Amino acid sequence: MITHIQMKNFKSWQDSGQVKLAPLTGFFGTNSSGKSSLLQMLLLLKQTIGTDKILFFGDENSLVNLGDFREVIYRHQSINELYLGISCELTHSTPDLFKIPIQLLRFAFDTIIREEKSTPIVKHIRYISLSDGATTLWKNGRLYRDNQDLGTIDIQNCYGLPPQSSINFTGPTDILPQFSSVFEELFAHVYYFGPTRVHPQRLYHWEGTHPKEVDLWGDKAIDALLSAGVRKMKSSTKEYGVLIEERISEWLQKTELAHSFQLIPTGSLDDKNYEVRIQKTPNSAAVTLADMGHGVADLFPLLVHCCYVPEGSTLILEQPGIHLHPKAQADLADLLIEVITERNLQILIESHSEHFLTRLQRRIAEEKISTDQTALYFCQNKEGISKIDRLEIDDFGNIQNWPEDFFGEVMSDMFAMTDAQRERMTAQNMED
Repeated sequence: MITHIQMKNFKSWQDSGQVKLAPLTGFFGTNSSGKSSLLQMLLLLKQTIGTDKILFFGDENSLVNLGDFREVIYRHQSINELYLGISCELTHSTPDLFKIPIQLLRFAFDTIIREEKSTPIVKHIRYISLSDGATTLWKNGRLYRDNQDLGTIDIQNCYGLPPQSSINFTGPTDILPQFSSVFEELFAHVYYFGPTRVHPQRLYHWEGTHPKEVDLWGDKAIDALLSAGVRKMKSSTKEYGVLIEERISEWLQKTELAHSFQLIPTGSLDDKNYEVRIQKTPNSAAVTLADMGHGVADLFPLLVHCCYVPEGSTLILEQPGIHLHPKAQADLADLLIEVITERNLQILIESHSEHFLTRLQRRIAEEKISTDQTALYFCQNKEGISKIDRLEIDDFGNIQNWPEDFFGEVMSDMFAMTDAQRERMTAQNMED
């Protein structure tokens, strides 16, 4: 799990300060307030994994396309230095986890990057073991361990990945490759689900593949679901885990978007084509996913994603309820509470939904989720500088520092409507 993030001179963030992340972390705020940038920082690091670029800013096929260093750096002033930092605890259950030395399971990382002659240059890379406090620092081509100079080591990107030619060396300097390997392990379990979904199809062709995720637009959701069916995958490895198909049907019913669904092969078996047939009610005809509204088409791949990614993963969701009606937006909070509890997922969500937040406040009051399991933030941009404030929520779900105009003019409109009604009724009484 990623426990903290911090960025300096990243887009509209001069300095975010240390932002604490919880199992369920929500970012709220107005448009262009910097919410997306907080998540883009993590996506930028993820898509840099394994590349020979200092930072891979992206292209049309990547998780995020940020242009170049000058587009990312604060106020486009290349004299500024870019600072990216995270801290984490590796808790996911994978075979690789048991090969990682215990002192590497909890660490903090930061890097500083500047531009020289239009080329990004790493100024420093630092790892701090949170188990024993030992510091590993790469600076100016040399490696230091608790201020002891260990010698020269080459790197090829911002987190210390060594060039292929030196990847198998051993000696005092092998601590940095160990950390870079664990860094890659961390981000291998970070998944992103974007705000726009691929259009639902009438027919889906499956070649028997087993994707690692549903992809950022949800275009591999049906492949993942068919893979899960073949492998009899359950929604959780815990006692109460059920088959993924059953869990998805349960949530379609809870949100009142549909009663059930089926994956049905069409044509000959050699065609490998399938239909997703959904029943709106127990007695209605089963129609294809393409014949349902945007709400079902948007939520369906999200449900698959939450059930399919490996337990212990970090899942980044951007505007997941954008096409859902208010009740379904509220029910989405219950879904996410369930998956962080049953599947030990970490959810980072950007949202504008007051219905999602209100349901979450209610569940805190009902002790369905604790304040320790949540971290909720309000972002705003003033004069081109993004600021972030953590919402102070007590054990009864009350927000103690409710920001001004948090969800626009809803209360103002209600008061104005009441005043207008009173004035009209007074005028009518006078006429009578």
